[in-house]
Amino acid sequence: MRQMMKEFEEKPIEKKEDNRLELQSMSKKERRKIKAAELKETMEGMNPFEKVKYLIYYFKEAIIFIALIGILAGTVGKSIYDASRPIVISYAVVNCLNQLDFNSSAFEEYAKAINKYKGYQIKENINLGFTGKDNSISASQQYTNFLTLSTDDYYDIIFTDKDGADFCSRESAFLPLDSYLDKEHYDLINDRIYSAKDKDGNLQQFAIDISDTEFAKSLNIGYNDIYIGFTGDQERNIQAVYDFLDYLFK
Repeated sequence: MRQMMKEFEEKPIEKKEDNRLELQSMSKKERRKIKAAELKETMEGMNPFEKVKYLIYYFKEAIIFIALIGILAGTVGKSIYDASRPIVISYAVVNCLNQLDFNSSAFEEYAKAINKYKGYQIKENINLGFTGKDNSISASQQYTNFLTLSTDDYYDIIFTDKDGADFCSRESAFLPLDSYLDKEHYDLINDRIYSAKDKDGNLQQFAIDISDTEFAKSLNIGYNDIYIGFTGDQERNIQAVYDFLDYLFK
């Protein structure tokens, strides 16, 4: 194969050289016509392999250019398609202790189970470390980005430990459950509610303890007590939350 590619890279022997000065004085249409005639004349007497070799060499710049355009178009097209697919779930994990071993495939299995896998996308962020004990964290870019995305309805569900639940509650990243959930879904989780203080020091229902569920255990987050809270209040966010609660508790 390498020898064959080497042969294609080598310039074939031409039977006739272009008269460049004469061609430059002609119009583009005339030049194309003459070059086509010369190309045909040059390939006379060549066997099929020699013709292919010559044509590849003759048009190699155009072939390379077209190939690059095709690759670029395919890449851009795929990116646009991926970004346009509906989101089955957008989640974040706070204080994940096993980022390398985190079982993100659990969310793929979840999407398949609710028939929202093919044609959908899953968004994730497991690189969030907020213990809630370090006052300097409020100056970090990670902190700013997280709260911005949370208030912009980017995330549907946040998975966290107790420290992270306290942090998200205090920083208004979590929305109160009693005003967020409808009665049906509130009744599903009313014995799992974790209350924490908001930014004003008031105790509110902000998180749900899912530690004993098989799904939570399968994530391999690195801690045993796992809570979830909700940040987005758009229709898409709420539907994603309801789908997930139905999957866990129905």
